[in-house]
Order: sequence, then structure tokens, then C-alpha cells
Amino acid sequence: MNIAIITDTYFPDINGVTSSIYTLALALRKRGHRVYIFATSETNSPVIRRVSKHPPVFRIPSFPMLLVRPYRTTMPYSLRLVQILKRLKIDIIHTQTEFSMGLIGLSSSMTLHLPIVHTYHTMLEDYTHYILNGKVKNIITPDMAKKFSKTFCNVPTGLIVPTEKVKNALREYGVVKPIYVIPTGIDVSPFNRSNFDKNEIDALKEKYGIRPEEKILLSLGRVAKEKSIDRIIDQVPKICEKSPNVRVLIVGDGPALQGLKDQAEKLHVSDKVIFAGAAPYAEIGKYYQLGDAFISCSTSETQGLTYYEAMAAGLPVIARKDDAVNELFQDGVNARLFKDESEIADIVSDIFKDPVTAERYSVNAEKTVASFSAETFAVRVEEAYMNAIARHVREKAIRRANVGKLHLSRKYKSVKLVPPEEDSHFLKEEEEDRKGGFSGVKKVVAGNARKAYHTAYRYAQLIRVGKKISKRGH
Repeated sequence: MNIAIITDTYFPDINGVTSSIYTLALALRKRGHRVYIFATSETNSPVIRRVSKHPPVFRIPSFPMLLVRPYRTTMPYSLRLVQILKRLKIDIIHTQTEFSMGLIGLSSSMTLHLPIVHTYHTMLEDYTHYILNGKVKNIITPDMAKKFSKTFCNVPTGLIVPTEKVKNALREYGVVKPIYVIPTGIDVSPFNRSNFDKNEIDALKEKYGIRPEEKILLSLGRVAKEKSIDRIIDQVPKICEKSPNVRVLIVGDGPALQGLKDQAEKLHVSDKVIFAGAAPYAEIGKYYQLGDAFISCSTSETQGLTYYEAMAAGLPVIARKDDAVNELFQDGVNARLFKDESEIADIVSDIFKDPVTAERYSVNAEKTVASFSAETFAVRVEEAYMNAIARHVREKAIRRANVGKLHLSRKYKSVKLVPPEEDSHFLKEEEEDRKGGFSGVKKVVAGNARKAYHTAYRYAQLIRVGKKISKRGH
């Protein structure tokens, strides 16, 4: 397949969405697909430019977003992008945002009559405070964010979400499109402890003034209000009271950074909290090795890739109980979960005072995260693509077969297509070796599309026959 991934954030931005896109692109390319990434330009640019080859990345002209700085936006339609997608013979579009680039993806799919899959990464209702720094929070409310999500997500051919929590939320919003729950995969190898030399880690510890006898509680990721890092700092006095040799290391940058520094100063724990700033993505694995345990108080995560990275690095994880992590963590087995921040100090003390317990959490965490491989991720997304293509062709065939007949009638509107749980029968094919590369995958897609078309055409004929019988009965 030729796949276009459209996003408003990509490297050098460091966040869960960029990591997910990069992991997916590489894994799909290994399976023989051609993947092209389209993202907003980093600076003002008058033309679409190709800036990378592995995978190919195209930068779309953009301008600063006035309402949410420092993000960039673009026009919701691009004729030049449509021409590029047509030239690349794109089979399916995969959007990763609900905003400007997401709208470009939708408009391009409508122009070219292509199936489109959308990944819903972010619970938008938790992020309305970013618009004009919260000055319009009484105007742009979480309820408005829910309505916007419902409207947007009912347009694509299918949706991908990382957890059941997100799927249930979208259903509550009123989204009726097929939803596939596919946890983001992770390449665990860059985070494995065996990749790093002890002297290299010791040098990094020395850079941040970490002494050998100290235990490090690591928080890594974007430093923003919804990550609730302030609640971790609130507990630092209690943590240090029970475990005097513990310090908190915060790796990352973001709009809440200065506020957290002021908070640490106010609580007189500046010497116990280390602000390392942003780290290059290529070196993230090394920074995980600085920690003895990983902690997060966030409840806004749809999946939380930093949890997976920390587990791959062999760190015991301390996290808040939430629907987004219920499928990943087992309290007391591969992590420690808390309901209230007041429990954090006791949990930290229990982990650090018993090395055997900490090692058990580490071993179980590594075993758990091994099942979330990038290869498994790509296989499941590929299946969602196949289902979307089959559904798109099926709907197209029904429309063509009923032009001028049921097209505007109530009966046409009431036609029920096969639900997503039953799409799998379009994917049945003879066992064949896919190692033959792109041509083999293309053959499978074409075969499924043909089956879908013929099935849909027969389905449309049955509708017409039923209509005639119904008339005769009257």
C-alpha cells in the first residue's frame, strides 16, 4: 500500500504522537508498504518541501496559530497536496490530528475519493486551557471539545484509539464510526539497559549533580499543566521525610516549567528537585537509565508512551489509577498504583527500601512491555487499513448501484453496512509468504477490494429486489 500519514506535529517535536508516528512508519515500511509523512512546516515556507527520505517527510506551508502558541496551523485545503497525493498513488490517508492538518486530510480524501483512517490521540476536553492561555475557558469549554470531537470523528472511514478508555469516551460523545483499539507499539531496544555503558551513565549523573548513594524518582515528558507534575512536587517534602536520599529528576520542557521551579522554591525543596530540561530524542533511552523508578500523576493520557518506555528501561513505575493504564499495569506485580497523591511517599519508601521488590517490578515490567512490539502494532494497523479500504469500496459500490434510485430515499439512509466486528471476513486470504515485498501486499489489497466490491454490488441488488417485492405486496 501507499500510505499518507498527515500530522501537525513531528520531529524535532518530542511527544507521544511523534514517537507513535515514527514507530508506525518504520514498522509499516519493514512490511513492504510505502509510507509518506506530511506535517506542518517549522518556519514560514511558501511551498511544500520534502525534507527527509527515511521515511519521506513533506513539510506543508504553515503560519503561527494565534489562539494556541507556539503551535502552527495551515489552510484546511491544499490543491498542491492533492496533486502530490495523486502522483504518489496513495491508497489510504491516515490523519493524526483533529485540527488544520486533520482537515486537510479529510478534504484531500474527499477530493480524491480515498478511504481515510484517523487516530484519536488526545482527550481534547482536558486541553481547552491552552486556548489563549485559558482566557476564554468560559467560552471554549470541555463540552464544546466533546462536540467537536464527535463531529470530526464521524467523518473518517474508521478510527484508531490506543485504549478502551478512549473508545468508550468517543461512544459517549456520539461517534458511530468503526473504532479499532490498537495500543501504540514501541521499539523496546533503544531503552534496554544493556545498550548503555556504566561510565556513560555516571558521566550524565555527574552533569546533573546526582551522587552515587542517591535514589532518583524520574518524571520524563512534556512539562505541561495536564501532566500534573505539580502534584509530584507537592509530595516531595513527605517523600524526603520518609526517604532522605531520594531526589526527583524532571526531564522535559513546556509551558509549566517555570511554575514548577517557583513551586519547588516555595516548598523549600529546590535542592531535591532537578530540572534537566529537554533531552534529544536520540538520547532519551540514556536518560531513563538515570532513574531508579518512574512516576506520573497524569490522568489525561490516552495511552502514555512514557510508561512503556520506562518499563522497557526496567524501571518500577508509580502511576495513578486510571482507565488508560488498567490494561497495562497490575498493582503490586509490574507497577504500583495510587488513588491519592498522599500514598506516593509510602510507595516510594516501599520500593527503595527493598531492592528485591524493586527488581521484581523491573523484571515483570520488561516482560509486560515486550508484548507491545512495533511489529504487532503495524500488523493491527494494517488490518484496520484493509477494513477501511473494504468498507470504502463497499459504500462506493452501493452508491453507484443505486444512483437515482435509493440515493435520496429514506430506505437508502437506513441501509446498514456490515459492522466493524464483521469486517474480518474481507481479510480472509490464502496463506502466502509476504516476504516477497510490496508487490505481495498490493496483491492482497487488490484482492480484498475486488471481493468487497462484488459483495457490495450483490448487496445493492438485494436492496432493489426487496424494494420491488415490497411494492408488489402493496
